[in-house]
Amino acid sequence: MKKLLIVTDLDASFIDESYQYTEAIEAVERLRALGFPLVFNSSKTLAELESIAQELQLTTPLIAENGGIVAVPQTSELSGQCVPSPEQDWKTQGDHTTLITGLSREYILKHAHEAREQSGYTFEGFSDWSEEELSLKTGLSIADASLAKQRYVSEPILWQDSQESWNQFNSIMQSKGIRTLRGGKFIHLMGQADKADGLKVTRQLYETQFPETPWTTVAIGDSANDQSMLESADIAIVIPHADGLQLQIDAPHVIHAKYPASKGWNDAVLSLSSTLTNTQHS
Repeated sequence: MKKLLIVTDLDASFIDESYQYTEAIEAVERLRALGFPLVFNSSKTLAELESIAQELQLTTPLIAENGGIVAVPQTSELSGQCVPSPEQDWKTQGDHTTLITGLSREYILKHAHEAREQSGYTFEGFSDWSEEELSLKTGLSIADASLAKQRYVSEPILWQDSQESWNQFNSIMQSKGIRTLRGGKFIHLMGQADKADGLKVTRQLYETQFPETPWTTVAIGDSANDQSMLESADIAIVIPHADGLQLQIDAPHVIHAKYPASKGWNDAVLSLSSTLTNTQHS
């Protein structure tokens, strides 16, 4: 039986502007009943993703910080595949086995802060703010802001300088191998890994663990930092924004959700899973 592997963004896709996913629960339960894995692939930290995964009782891989780190729970059926090799340096880290695919945050902060000090660029990032300040800037609770600050491979910043200064700063970052990726609100400073890399690693894990299963990867997202993931999947589900704007994706099979955020996510996933199961049973 063909199975869907659902790899999804969170902000403005799986969760709404109030950081809730209530309207997506019906589709989550449908995926669980069908045995279709649900994998989070987000700019959020591993700690943030763990919290939501625990609420939903998921033991699937977590792809954090825009693909820079992949974490497989020790309780996962895939954990036996996470063996260190010359290509992949899997490491045990708490309750997970993790694979870093990006640059370390220490390296990123060193070069970003050096550029700021030397050239006087005006920007602030998560490392500059207390949990209380981050809470005010993002709307996260203090507890959630604490989770958001636990970063391994990226630094979100708010740019407060001119376009000319940005062009200079961006060139400096690129010369150090640091990529600048615009998300919904923040610019993410990170390595060359992206959400497509996280999807690729996860797909390989499932294909190796279940070689007899024909997997169809489904990526779900709404913003520019989801584009590579959406275009590397078999099926891309694009979630529109409340203002009607949506990404233009160059992929073999693109589905445009009817509604923004969780409601659109739920509707599109239910529709796709029903179509697949009906086709296989007919």
